[in-house]
Amino acid sequence: MQIEKLLTDYHIPYVTEHKNVRYNWIGIHCPFCPGEQNYHLGYSIDDNYFSCWRCGGHGTTKTIAKILSVNWDRAEEIIKKYGGTTKQKASSPKVRVGTNKFQFPSGDLTIHDYHKRYLERRNFDPERIVEEWDLLGTGPIAKLDDINYARRILAPIHWDGRIVSFQGRDITDKHMAKYMACPPEREIISHQHILYGTPDLGRIRGVCVEGITDVWRLGQDSFAIFGIKFTRHQIRAIARLFEEVVIVFDPDPQAQAQALKLEQELIFKGVRAWREEISTDPGSLGQEEANYLMKQLMK
Repeated sequence: MQIEKLLTDYHIPYVTEHKNVRYNWIGIHCPFCPGEQNYHLGYSIDDNYFSCWRCGGHGTTKTIAKILSVNWDRAEEIIKKYGGTTKQKASSPKVRVGTNKFQFPSGDLTIHDYHKRYLERRNFDPERIVEEWDLLGTGPIAKLDDINYARRILAPIHWDGRIVSFQGRDITDKHMAKYMACPPEREIISHQHILYGTPDLGRIRGVCVEGITDVWRLGQDSFAIFGIKFTRHQIRAIARLFEEVVIVFDPDPQAQAQALKLEQELIFKGVRAWREEISTDPGSLGQEEANYLMKQLMK
């Protein structure tokens, strides 16, 4: 579907680069999230579907009708006019994992002083964090499949004893895409199907958080699902690995709504799950505060 032309013709604001927009996606404000003004609803150019990383996937006709404030029939007419299909359902990405060999971006992957300064600004101990999580760094030139990963801290993602993917965190705070994952074609296993951290160490209880920096802060009793959206694969992985799970998401309403859904899904799978609300995102806690929180949660 000619989504950019459609949005332009109907004067709907959109972006192709933003901290909440992945490569080869179009971002718009999600009409299904009340008051959302941060381009959380994405349209996949490759796979032709809509998905909000806050509230999940939505059918094409339903989404266009909501965005343009038109009825269902009119939405179908508009979709056809711009080359789309009205038979499309809300879906997950077409997985093309592993079609290309896994590798990291080009260039020097050494952690330099400017990477350490970023970690220090976030109140992390650089030496400890880098060693504990096997972190790598990219310099001013770092590309993979024509995607620019310059000036990022790269977190290798381990699963079943091997590196299967990575996620990079911008250290300049200037790039629109704060987090960038390995291209799906190069992932050995999709990061959206697994967990970040060390959940394979035989613990009964784990603390589920959103992102990699939350794990760096809370330590090895925590694991991340790479955002607030979760997949059935991740639900199965969590249920297999843990008997008890404490969910600690950011305090905003959308995150807490997803935390409730996750809690319900895990309980249905037989996991004893509950939510713990805190006043900020876990990654922004001071280290002493984070240590105390984990001590309480792991009692």
